[in-house]
Amino acid sequence: MASQRLDYDDAYTTRFTARIVREGEHAGRPALELESTYFYPESGGQEADRGVVGDRAVIDVQTDDAGTVWHAVTPAAAAAAAAEGAAVAGETPAEIDWPRRFDHMQVHTGQHILSAAFERELGAATKSSRLGDERCTIEVDLRTADWRAIERVERAANAVVWEDREVLRHWVDDEGVRRFALRKPPVVTGRIRIVEIPDWDVSACGGTHVRRTGEVGLIKVLRWERVRDNVRFEFVCGGRALADYGWRTEALLEAARRRTLHDRQLIEHLEKAATERDELAKRVRDLGARVAAAEAAERVAGTPGAVVEFRGRWPREEARTFAFKCLELGAAWIAVAAGAPEPFVMLARPKSGTIDLRTLAPELSRHAGGKGGGSAESVFVTAGDAAAARAALEWASRECRSLIGGS
Repeated sequence: MASQRLDYDDAYTTRFTARIVREGEHAGRPALELESTYFYPESGGQEADRGVVGDRAVIDVQTDDAGTVWHAVTPAAAAAAAAEGAAVAGETPAEIDWPRRFDHMQVHTGQHILSAAFERELGAATKSSRLGDERCTIEVDLRTADWRAIERVERAANAVVWEDREVLRHWVDDEGVRRFALRKPPVVTGRIRIVEIPDWDVSACGGTHVRRTGEVGLIKVLRWERVRDNVRFEFVCGGRALADYGWRTEALLEAARRRTLHDRQLIEHLEKAATERDELAKRVRDLGARVAAAEAAERVAGTPGAVVEFRGRWPREEARTFAFKCLELGAAWIAVAAGAPEPFVMLARPKSGTIDLRTLAPELSRHAGGKGGGSAESVFVTAGDAAAARAALEWASRECRSLIGGS
C-alpha cells in the first residue's frame, strides 16, 4: 500500500507526530515506513529531505515500486533502538531539516520560473533538470549562448520573482489535465498535481515549492556548457545566490585590492598577465630546447655509443629534446629518466634500428610502477616516484645493451 504523502499539499510543516508502522530495509539500509509523512522522497531531479524521526537521524528518503516511502536512518541509531527494545510501531516526534527543505523549495520553484523564461525569451525548451545539494542545472534546447541572451532570460525570470506571484497547486485526473496548457506533457497518468505560476508557467510536478514567487529571492545563471546538441546551464536561487554573490564579491575585491586596482580593471590586468606569462613560457621552452641540444652534443661527443642518464629534476619536453638530439648526433640508443617534476622513463633508438621497443613497454611499466607506451622507435612510461624511475632506467639500460649493444 502506498504511503500517504502530506508534503504534496503542505511543504511548510516540518514538525509533526509520526506513526511508525514498519521498520525494515531499503537499498541495503535500515529504514522506517510511516503511516503518513511530510518528508519528501528523492524524485523528479530534486534531492530528498533530511531530518529526524524520534532519536533516529533520517539520512535519505526514497520510494519503492509500490509507492512506499522509506525513511533511511543511520545504522547506529537503528541498532541502539533495537538494543533498547524500542517498539517499532507507535507515535514519535519527527522533524524535517527546514533550511535544507526551504533551499530546495527555492531552487525548484526557481527552476520552473527560469525554464519558462528560456522558453518565452529564446524559444528554448528545457529537456531535463537536476536540483542537487550543491549544483542545480537545466539542459535547454539551444545550440549556443552568450551573456546578453542570458541577461534577457534573467531579467524576465527575476521580474516574475519580484512581482511575488502566488504559486498555485491543482489536483486533476487524466481528463482534467487537458484544461491546462502545460509547458511539457506529464510523465505519469492518473491523479496528477499541477503547479501553476499565473500567466507564466504551468507544469505537472510533485516537488516542493514556495507559496509565492517572492520567496525565491533571486535567480542567477552562473555558467553553461555544450552537452550533446543542447546547452546545460548551472544556476542558483535564494540563499544559494546570496552565498555565491558573497564569495565572488570578496574574491574579486580582494584580488583587485592586492594589485591596487579598481575591481573593473581586474580582468584587463589578468589578461595582460596571462599574455606575459605565455610569452615568458615560450621563451623558457625555447631556451630549454637550446640547452638540451647543446647538452646532447656535448654528451655524445664525450661518450660515443649509448646514452643513459637520470636527473633528479628534468622537464619532460627538455628530456625528449635531449634524447632525440642524441640520436641525431649518432647515439646507438638512449635511456633517460627523471624523478621530478613528473617521474618518467624514456627509451629511443635511431630509425635505422630493427628492435621494436614496444616489446619492452609492459615490463618497463611494471618496474616503473606506472604506465605508457609508444612506437617501435621510442617508448615513454610514467613512474610512481623517483626511486621507481631510477630502478626502471637501470633495468631498461641492461635490456637495451643486450638487445641493441652499445657501451
